[in-house]
Amino acid sequence: MEFLRFGSSIPGTYWGCCAVDIIQNFKVDPDEKASIQIVSGDSGTPVTNGGQFVFAGPTYRDIFKQRLRFGTFSKEDMPNHAFIAILTDYQLKNDPGKKWLQILKEEGFEFIRSVDNSVYTGPDTIKKPGVFNKTSSHVNHIFMLVRNIGSGAIQDPMYPPKEWTDLKGGGPELYEHLSGDFKSEEFTKEQQKFHLDRWEALGKPKLLSEKEVEKAGAPVIYAGLRSKYPQQPKEIREARIKEEESKSGKGPAHKTQEPSDPFAVAAA
Repeated sequence: MEFLRFGSSIPGTYWGCCAVDIIQNFKVDPDEKASIQIVSGDSGTPVTNGGQFVFAGPTYRDIFKQRLRFGTFSKEDMPNHAFIAILTDYQLKNDPGKKWLQILKEEGFEFIRSVDNSVYTGPDTIKKPGVFNKTSSHVNHIFMLVRNIGSGAIQDPMYPPKEWTDLKGGGPELYEHLSGDFKSEEFTKEQQKFHLDRWEALGKPKLLSEKEVEKAGAPVIYAGLRSKYPQQPKEIREARIKEEESKSGKGPAHKTQEPSDPFAVAAA
């Protein structure tokens, strides 16, 4: 079970968005023993309590519900936040995906859209709108939790900004087909009441020490480390490698060299 800030550790220049988390790996049973180390935002610095590293856990269900309170940026509450989850059609019909679907429903995730996956179904297009080549066998269902219950909550988040709607062109969008009887502000209040209730039900997460993770019988999983070299121009990369070779005195520095341990300072 992984929560990733949108774009945070995807190869590139690490330009992400701390307002949205992507949730992946629904292949694990929610009640299986597990843990994950908590780190702080883009720095990757381990979060500590009393000088000890802290972890979410000791099951995947616990990790999921704890992350719904504080996301991936630190261990502080984030009541204004969004989460994206994708499950395949097969997962919806079989365990453990069925269990996760129930959890998503309980926590207020909304169905957004379904999409096939051209990695499996190939590059061919349909012949014309409404005429399909075949029934898709690789359906992915997109769900999203958009929580708007913190200070600074948006009064009417259901419609696009005026800067968007003022633009000419573009394709058809769902908001254009909402009934005239739809009262977006009333619907927003209804959602806020639900999410406030769920927020209270989740409770303030109790993060675990490494010893508590082990005592619960869960594996101790440390957070991942970013690659040593970010996306950068060839000239800068080669200059850095040359500088490292000069300092180390150990010959050419290999581009896939493991990064230095960022936990060393925190653990000292």
